[in-house]
Amino acid sequence: MAQRESHEAVETAAQDTYGGTVVRGSLYTGLSQCVAVGCQIGSVLILSRLLMPADFGLIAMIGPIIAFLSLFKEMGLLQAVIQKQTLTYGQLNALFWINLGVSLTLTVLLIALAPLAAAFYNQPDLTWLIRVMALNMVITALGAQHFALLNRRMIFGRIAITASVASLCTLSTSIFFALVSPTPWALVAGTLVGGTVGAMLVWIWVPWRPSRPALAPGTAELLGFGAGVTGFKLANFLSRNLDNILIGRVWGGAALGFYDRAYKLILFPLDRVAQPLSQVMVPVLSRMQDEPYRYAHAFFRVFGLMQLAVLPGVAAMTGMADTAVPFLLGAQWADSAPIFAALGIAALAQPLANPTGWLFVSQGRTTEMGWWGLTAAVVTCGAFVWGVQYGVQELAMAYAGVTMLKLFPLWLLVSRKGPIGRDSIRKRILPIFCAGLAAYVIVLTVQSSLPGRAVLKLLCGVAISYAVFAGVLTLSQYGREILVELKTLIFKAPQEIRKHRAKRPA
Repeated sequence: MAQRESHEAVETAAQDTYGGTVVRGSLYTGLSQCVAVGCQIGSVLILSRLLMPADFGLIAMIGPIIAFLSLFKEMGLLQAVIQKQTLTYGQLNALFWINLGVSLTLTVLLIALAPLAAAFYNQPDLTWLIRVMALNMVITALGAQHFALLNRRMIFGRIAITASVASLCTLSTSIFFALVSPTPWALVAGTLVGGTVGAMLVWIWVPWRPSRPALAPGTAELLGFGAGVTGFKLANFLSRNLDNILIGRVWGGAALGFYDRAYKLILFPLDRVAQPLSQVMVPVLSRMQDEPYRYAHAFFRVFGLMQLAVLPGVAAMTGMADTAVPFLLGAQWADSAPIFAALGIAALAQPLANPTGWLFVSQGRTTEMGWWGLTAAVVTCGAFVWGVQYGVQELAMAYAGVTMLKLFPLWLLVSRKGPIGRDSIRKRILPIFCAGLAAYVIVLTVQSSLPGRAVLKLLCGVAISYAVFAGVLTLSQYGREILVELKTLIFKAPQEIRKHRAKRPA
């Protein structure tokens, strides 16, 4: 399948039931994220000992710049490819060239403006770091539509392999360069190698090849859909990156390095769980738009298991921040512990908020999602501006406060229409929230009486947190359903994998 006729429809995985697809996709995603989170933890544990806080601070200064321009590179078109019921190869080809053209333009612009960014931070070394990092935008754009096709067809095994291999290549490259030359260039090298490997793999998995640039009927509609996604991502970018910009500007690279390590340790792994699960749930839910009962059942099935998997761990680490940070990062990072503890409060709300994106996108409500993102960003950025005047920890505390405050208005909005009704807030969201809060409070209360040795203390705290979380879940019907679902999944997942393999042609 090198090229296809412009009018031909892009294939969508035909499914009589999506139950097995969700199970397999969740399992593959879980395995992939074990690798990705393991690489992230490995990066934190190993690279934090090879590089200095100021090195991470420099890369953290670059991150918001690259992320901002990448919003306009993607333009929400990947989600459009995944969500739309009918898509032609002509439209897919047009989106490929639009993505690539915009990426090339933004890369050239960033290379030209790099000295201005370095002057803003008063860090001359940033100029060439930014210029080289800019190349990753073109690299990832080359594989963007191929990745979207894998996602649309729900080939989750290959998506998981791609993500895992890219993560391993990123970490191993960064470690190698850090051992040879412990500078910020080690982190840049890892990013470029990981992006290149990921783009190459999706071209191998998907044999479709773009033809010459041309627009196709319906492309404008896809761009309109993508505009809402881009608006949300733009607003979300401001609320996720203004903290780095302000800290780097007001308090300097070392302070930003402490903040960045705390953020990466508690909040970044949660994104690494939510984002790949989105790759499973958005295409599945998009195919169920006309079946409200199946839609709601599939969503809350995965939503509940996700909360059970991550929330107790977050609660335990947040409650034992003074032990967790020095143990994981080393004694020289102890100043990150109070920042970690504050960000951990935000982390308790994040797993409950992230899945609302699955609902907005799969239902085609990207305009609402964009307006919510803008409103939430204004509130969050106001908290950043207020908090940074007093210190880095105070900024983290302000962020945690507004993140908690935004949670229930968000669910009121997303449940305003569609298959997920507002009664779900009381029956499903509130029990999960209370279970996570209870686990955090209990761990925080008893952590001083746990064994003194760090590793034993952390293991005991995590065990207590999961026990409390599961115990509180049993008090609600939805909570009991989650625990039963977990038991079923443990036995069903291997069967689904074997069944799927048996159906493959010889």
